[in-house]
Amino acid sequence: MRKICELGRYVLSKCGADKKEFLSAVYKRRTQAKKHQLDVPQFGRIMVEMLGVLAIIGVLSVGAIAGYSKAMFKYKLNKHSEQINQLIDAVSRFYQQFINEQFYDTVVTSYFIKMGEVPDEMITNNDEDYVYDIFGTKVGIRNTHDESSGATSMNLTFYQDLSKHNKQNEDICINILNTVKQNRASIYYATVVGVQNGAYSYVSYHGDHSCTSSKKCLKNMNIKDMHDMCISQISKESATISVVWYDF
Repeated sequence: MRKICELGRYVLSKCGADKKEFLSAVYKRRTQAKKHQLDVPQFGRIMVEMLGVLAIIGVLSVGAIAGYSKAMFKYKLNKHSEQINQLIDAVSRFYQQFINEQFYDTVVTSYFIKMGEVPDEMITNNDEDYVYDIFGTKVGIRNTHDESSGATSMNLTFYQDLSKHNKQNEDICINILNTVKQNRASIYYATVVGVQNGAYSYVSYHGDHSCTSSKKCLKNMNIKDMHDMCISQISKESATISVVWYDF
């Protein structure tokens, strides 16, 4: 009788007591079959949706990292300008006290540190001759005396290895020159010096005190000039940027 009942509905009348059991078994099998049919496509849809979500998260993560890096570099450039401004202001106020025989050809950075004229974050405990800006640029303040001409000047020099030609070094160089331009009334000139195979080359722009029609002047320097000035030198083996004061 059980075998007959398992043949299909058309023999249900002959199943007798097994009729209920037969219906229960058929229902169970059909339910399991439907569940299986539903689970396969649903699993596929879930996988596709998960992959889509992961792809979106990946794109957003890359964008967020790039945006953060750009914002952080912009912050550093602004902080860099603040540090340069403070150093230029300090040298502008005190350079005349250091243009004398006592300090000929001497690094005087330590004096400005002791006077409290250097931002604390630029000072390192093991180096009194140089301070370091937010990009790690070594910066020194020096008296330079020329025996042949008798001229004495004060130089604020950025010694970073700008010879590594990349976009960041271009932006750092331009940022220095742009900040120098803002302080052109108090300086004599600014120069970017490059060294290649022992030969020196330089490009200079003069401040308001020394600006004449025959010289390149900071007040007329634009972004393209700054870019060209930096590119012409930072592609050399080494390069420095100096801001110079004379006793005019």
